[in-house]
Parts: sequence; C-alpha cells; structure tokens
Amino acid sequence: MKKLLLTLILTLGCFQGVAEPVDVYILSGQSNMEGGGFLKELNPKQRTRIPLAQFWNGKSFEPFTPGQTPTNRQIERFGPDLQFARRVAADANDTPFYIIKYHASGQPLDRGLHSQLWNGDNTGPNRSTFYAGTSDTDPNMGTRYRGLLNTTRAALADLDKQGIDYRVRGFLWMQGEADAKHEIPAGRYAQNLKHLHQRLYHDLKIPLSPMIFGQVLPHSPPAERFTHRDEVRQSQANLDHASGHPDAYVWAHMVSTDSIALKSDTVHYSSAGLIDLGNQFYDALRQTGKK
Repeated sequence: MKKLLLTLILTLGCFQGVAEPVDVYILSGQSNMEGGGFLKELNPKQRTRIPLAQFWNGKSFEPFTPGQTPTNRQIERFGPDLQFARRVAADANDTPFYIIKYHASGQPLDRGLHSQLWNGDNTGPNRSTFYAGTSDTDPNMGTRYRGLLNTTRAALADLDKQGIDYRVRGFLWMQGEADAKHEIPAGRYAQNLKHLHQRLYHDLKIPLSPMIFGQVLPHSPPAERFTHRDEVRQSQANLDHASGHPDAYVWAHMVSTDSIALKSDTVHYSSAGLIDLGNQFYDALRQTGKK
C-alpha cells in the first residue's frame, strides 16, 4: 500500500512538473501599430479587461485592461493589439498569454533613412530606423530596432525570472509608410523586412515563427508625400510566402488592408478599421497552422 501511494505521488509530481510553454506575441511598427483608435467609440464589452492577456508595460507584465494598460502613448486610444488579444483570449483554453509591443510613429525600416530623411545608401550610427544591423553589436544598428530588441529582451527576461517557459508564436508588423516616401527603400522593402525578422529572432536566440504584416496605404491615389506607394506595396506583396516571386519568404504572411476603414487622412485606420485589422492579424496567424 505504501509502495502504491509513493508511486502515485511520484507520478503526480511528474505530471505537475510538465507544463506547456505559454504563448508570446511580439507586435511592432509605426503609427498604425500604435493605433489611433478611440476607446470611447467602442461598445462597453470591447472596453472590458481581456481575460488571460498579459501586456508588457515596460517594467512588468500586467493584465490587459483597455484605458488602463499603456498600449499607446495616449491611454484613451488603442491599436490592432486590442482585438488581436481578445481573439487570442477566446481561443486560449484558460492559459495566460503575453503581448510585447514596441512602436515608433513615422519611422522607417531602410538603413539609408534617418527618420523621414534619406541619408545615403549606406549605414550610419544613430539613425532613427528599424534597420536591424548585421550583428547584435553592429554600431550602425537603427535606434528603433535597438528599442524593439531591448524591449523584447527585457520582457522575455522577466518571464525567465519568473520561471515561466514560453514560446514566441508570432511577430506582427504594421509599418512601411515612411519607406514609401523614397524610391530605394520602397523597392527593397521585402529584403529589409525579411532581414528584420531573421535578425530579431537571431538576436533574441529563439526559433523562427510566422511574421504577419499588413500591406500599407490602401487608398488610391495616396497622399502626395507617398511618392513610391505602389513600389512598397508591390515589394510587400512579393514577400508573402505564397506570392511565387523570388522574394517570397516562407515565414511571411501578408494581410491585405484594402477593405479596412481609414480615417479622413487616408493613411491611418479608424477605430472600426483597427478592430478589423486585429481580426485579420489573428485570422492570418491561425491560418499559418503554426498558432
């Protein structure tokens, strides 16, 4: 009887010690990832705390509560992460999940840019760009990429400190408007975004997972400043895993934004549009079969 009891205790202990890793999602980009939606334009249910969702606030993970959690520079606003998190929560099987978000309004991806300015087709230190560099210690790494990397590292380190096993299930990206203002960055956007995805995962020392990104600037004709809107959109389309183009990247899944509601500026998504974008991000990730 004592032997049987000991066996049961040991067996139960083994089962308790085997826990599935929690899911982590990294979200980044420029203003449409930050989001200009207004919480006051949503219904009461959409403004309630999102069950199971934990959001990195820069110092710790906290429950994702619209209007309280700092997901945006302005607490009364929201981005696509709101609806994305709600959709994940509905399918999370009572398991907490974690969201890390880093955004920088108006910032480019290409190495030759410094914020909105073309600084020449070379790298350069302290450029305000998401350029990922060629190594973790590359002095020419863009300041925005370094911000993304440091933010994500801090959040993952917090999970490590808590003893929480995790897996990054997806990288959500909404950016490209800044690159659409210049010919060279627009034309090589696909290569730049592939490089960003690969470097980020390499620098974080984690296995690759799907990258879901939105195609920018759906309104035609675009605002005059987006002189190379068509080129950046085509480069983004080429990157999609199913494009058949030489730039196609197996981990890349593009979301078309052509049907998503815009504000009157024809650049930023409305509150309803950001809910739609969050839904489309979730659906695209689920369709990869890797969620």
